[in-house]
Amino acid sequence: MGKTKRDVATNELRVALSQISPLTSDAWEALEPYWEFKSLAQGECLHTIGEPATLMAYVIEGSLREYFLTLDGIEFNKSFVFSGEFAGSLFDLMRDEVSTASVQAIKPCLLLVAPYDLMQGLYDQFDCFQRMGRLIVEQLFLKKARREYEFLTMDAQSRYLSLVEENPRWEQELPQYQLASYLGVTPVALSRIRSRVKSEQQS
Repeated sequence: MGKTKRDVATNELRVALSQISPLTSDAWEALEPYWEFKSLAQGECLHTIGEPATLMAYVIEGSLREYFLTLDGIEFNKSFVFSGEFAGSLFDLMRDEVSTASVQAIKPCLLLVAPYDLMQGLYDQFDCFQRMGRLIVEQLFLKKARREYEFLTMDAQSRYLSLVEENPRWEQELPQYQLASYLGVTPVALSRIRSRVKSEQQS
């Protein structure tokens, strides 16, 4: 009997998890049954600000953004997630409170989702999950620290160049206004930065 769509998706998930930290067969067998497909239409949210965040997600198809709302009601993009990556605001998942960020589909998405609470029990059962959790938190800390450093020490053009070097996929696939929000500039300002960078590269 051939592999089902879920078999293919969960195998992809296992490979992605193992790239973070190797999984034992017993650990994977304990985790795998809890993952289910979930579809999001463009603009639909995995969870929104003010709601409990309960699901961790792996993106099979599509792209999402995590964003905050400022006191003035302006959206500020925190991060973007593409196929082959994990979604779900970890800060909100780890807190037993309502969400501070929304996770929204930029394009239609097919996800594998599982309850985050599941991981808490697995941490106690399998050392490989403890190591994986630590590595994920370390990666997020480094990403957050770098973003804070860039906002405090770089001008907008330097932040843009750093982003393009680190995340070329963002530059290629994201709408300009979404990228501008992440950089903390207006779409008009980002257009000017792009034009200036292009001119400097051609000169």
